[in-house]
Amino acid sequence: MAHRFHPNDSSFNRENALYLAHASDVAYHRAPAVAALERLGLEAHAFRDKVTRARGFLGLCDTHAVLAFRGTEPVTLPNWLTDAFVRLVECGEYHGRVHYGFSAVLRRAWGKVEKILAEAGDRPLYLTGHSMGGALAVLTACRLADMGRPPVAVYTYGAPRIGDPAFCEKYSLPTYRIVNRLDLVPEIPLASVQRLLPEKPRFTNEKILGKLKKLAGRVPCYGHVNTLIYIDRDGAIIPDADIEPWHAHAVARAIATRGKSFLEGVTDHLITNYIRGLEGELSKKQTGLRRRSRSS
Repeated sequence: MAHRFHPNDSSFNRENALYLAHASDVAYHRAPAVAALERLGLEAHAFRDKVTRARGFLGLCDTHAVLAFRGTEPVTLPNWLTDAFVRLVECGEYHGRVHYGFSAVLRRAWGKVEKILAEAGDRPLYLTGHSMGGALAVLTACRLADMGRPPVAVYTYGAPRIGDPAFCEKYSLPTYRIVNRLDLVPEIPLASVQRLLPEKPRFTNEKILGKLKKLAGRVPCYGHVNTLIYIDRDGAIIPDADIEPWHAHAVARAIATRGKSFLEGVTDHLITNYIRGLEGELSKKQTGLRRRSRSS
């Protein structure tokens, strides 16, 4: 049975989040047509780049279109190599600097993506993806906005950081970056190594401290685009969440479990667990969403 979808809602919508999480899962299928039709009521048109192995599908129905990108597969070496390239580069298609690997993958696949998007016509368009697929969805949204064809909204699941603070500041499309519990992937690449250095180091050797700061300054500084939607351990979905409570919770869990929570950080990244989290919240039939206040 196809899940419900609201094709003209650019605000965060739990039913849309679940629907697009299923689309992100279907993107992993080698032949997504059957699953896309059964789960989402969409006619799927798949695309694939043979070199980078990036792939996904465009799903169409009378009321809307969905472009879903597949995420990283552990058995696919080229994808892991893409994730490993953390160098920030300037590209004409984006404001600020972006992740070299992700931008290179999309540049290579853009001809196929642009061609298949022509089939969407003037339908309301949504972009989505899990893990690396979320990064590609955000970069695609930037390109489409510059072409005068912005998506209604972008939903990502467990997506890594994509660009530098300048890129994130300029990015203003309706985007909902969903993070499930202790998922580790959204914490890479590091925001900044300088943030890891203590404000008052225990040693006073200025020469060593200077070298550490210089080394930290050479590491690329990454940021996240808005808006964070957090699924906490109780299954509550918290819109416009602050990232700092995530860090505090992750550290507390690591101490309490003697490091075993890092395994949770891996399993929480699975798209199937994102779907379970969103299904669990919807099953409660809550009328409102809890909002976590930002840290001062």
